[in-house]
Amino acid sequence: MQFVSVTRLKLRSIWKFFAFRKANEASIKALQQSDGLVEAHELMDKGLTFWTLTVWDSQEAMMHFRNSPAHREAMRNLPDWCEEASYHHWVSNADEQVNWEIASAKLLNEGKLSKVRNPSKNQTKGAFPLMRWTKTNRVLKKPK
Repeated sequence: MQFVSVTRLKLRSIWKFFAFRKANEASIKALQQSDGLVEAHELMDKGLTFWTLTVWDSQEAMMHFRNSPAHREAMRNLPDWCEEASYHHWVSNADEQVNWEIASAKLLNEGKLSKVRNPSKNQTKGAFPLMRWTKTNRVLKKPK
């Protein structure tokens, strides 16, 4: 069994991008050093929309990363940076293929909303567009 997490964030403005990117890179560094990480991907979709897909050997491992200082600091700013934010977690069989198509469908159909201060119409309705562009998939490997 593996624990899978997918997130989707849409920034309110290009002016939020640089602060977001700095915090995101600090979170990625913490992610890559996390015990229990099986695989991780990040994707920048059209319209300043960012997706993450992580696979863990346990929910506890994911929660340990989620509570890391770098990730907590980024999450503290999420309500100001984003107009849309959602996430979904599930347990998958180790032999089950996890990819962007599956993860985005699960998020869009079963995801939970995160609080944002200036929600878009999509956030208010809890209805988001499908992932449109996967060419920016970034595989986040553990450092050797």
